[in-house]
Amino acid sequence: MIEYIKGILADKEMMHVALECAGVGYAITIPISTFEKLPDPGKLVKLHIHYYVREDAVKLYGFFTKIEREIFRHLISISKIGPKVAISILSGISVEKLVFSINTSDSTSLEKIPGVGAKTAQRLVIELKGKLGSVSLGVHDICSGGAVKNGSAAIGNTVRDEAYAAMIALGYNEKQVVRAIARVEEVIESDAGVEEWVRKALQVI
Repeated sequence: MIEYIKGILADKEMMHVALECAGVGYAITIPISTFEKLPDPGKLVKLHIHYYVREDAVKLYGFFTKIEREIFRHLISISKIGPKVAISILSGISVEKLVFSINTSDSTSLEKIPGVGAKTAQRLVIELKGKLGSVSLGVHDICSGGAVKNGSAAIGNTVRDEAYAAMIALGYNEKQVVRAIARVEEVIESDAGVEEWVRKALQVI
């Protein structure tokens, strides 16, 4: 079992990174919540790893914090929720709001997450309500930081473009994404990060 990988961030994309450790490059799938916290390529990074093994696949899933990984493991323990959907869930809603929605039986908010329909939302509440209490104690640390702190137009456009790419990666078509991003651009704060853009886009799509 791999607990974590600490190495040089060789490359990063919205949902994937390449982490070099002892001359070996590891391909790791990540949620947007982790992407937001990554430094520029060339910097040292430590990711907490979930080692996923099936007959037809061996994959690494990485998380900036242990809490993100713990919630990911809770999610994939539920019937019909695999790693792809779990990553989508962590990319479409903050850990704080996810825990709150589950513990308050707010399935309506959960249904807005990509890949989560009414039945899956209800299953999340039934299976996980009351089980994430200890996790929620640390969610504030996860949700603080990571946002872009520069309000310049250039930075804003970069964040907007990254949010657009993230929405496409989550499975929405170009027309839906363009419309949603345009609506978000009218109300979003100038220093908002990619994660906030994606969350607001998901609310209006």
